[in-house]
Amino acid sequence: MFLVPPLFIVILMIWLAFWIVIMVHLASIGKMETRADFTFLTTVVRAKETDYMLLYSLFGYLWVNAFVIGVSQFIISAACALWYFSCSSDSNGSGSLCRGFYWVFRYHLGSIAFGSFLIALVQFIRIIFEYYRKQIEKANKNNPAIKVILFCTSYLLDCLERFIKFISKNAYIQIAITGKNFCAAAWNAFILILKNALRFGTANAIGFIFNVVGVVFIGALNGCVVYAFIHYIPQYTGLAGNWITPCVVGVLEGLVIGSMFMSVFSFASDTILQSFLVDEELNRPDGSRPAIMNQFIESVSDKKE
Repeated sequence: MFLVPPLFIVILMIWLAFWIVIMVHLASIGKMETRADFTFLTTVVRAKETDYMLLYSLFGYLWVNAFVIGVSQFIISAACALWYFSCSSDSNGSGSLCRGFYWVFRYHLGSIAFGSFLIALVQFIRIIFEYYRKQIEKANKNNPAIKVILFCTSYLLDCLERFIKFISKNAYIQIAITGKNFCAAAWNAFILILKNALRFGTANAIGFIFNVVGVVFIGALNGCVVYAFIHYIPQYTGLAGNWITPCVVGVLEGLVIGSMFMSVFSFASDTILQSFLVDEELNRPDGSRPAIMNQFIESVSDKKE
């Protein structure tokens, strides 16, 4: 499962390189004219149709980017949901990444595409707004009212993007659990979160702290390993004139690796939490839940009493 994020990061990098090539070709379409301020430089005067194609290409990049991320999230959530509902004890259960790949490409491409479309649309609106925001601020440098309005609008658009990503992420989890379409899954996830707001809040707070500590620990550990190699391994001693730079690079690499590692853990924990809450609503009387889940239910019941 931990190979899923690196695999999809490679796919995203390939897509980014391909998109840059497209944008360079589109941006070069037009008439070359000499600049008035620098006679030895030229600029490309593009037609409106070319500008529309640039915007179309930008939206396409955002959509495909969000779609690839959504597919990776669904695959992880499907594997975790399969493990949970096939688990009859703490040591049993199986989660199949291959089954997740099959489900997403056989049944749920439309749902993932719709969720990623919503994310891309909000991101596209934010980018267009930020462009016009800079133009408006240049024309109204000393107008505090304009600055306040632009700042509030930018903040609200950022909140909207975060909300759409949150809803889409939980919708993908519900799709993996129930097999419903995006709208129904998003609504079910929203109601489930509202009904169990305290549990979700507690789990997310603990998970956030755990993720931050985990990422920092992995980054620091990687930096310490680089320092140990440079100073205590004979083959590498004296190769670096300045040990600070390799250690900083090692810490940055560790932070990237830690972020990928902990993102899988975070998404898996969210999926198992939702699976547990859905399972609790099903109220399986045969005791086929994992033993640790039954213990958690008993502890929650004791606290309620």
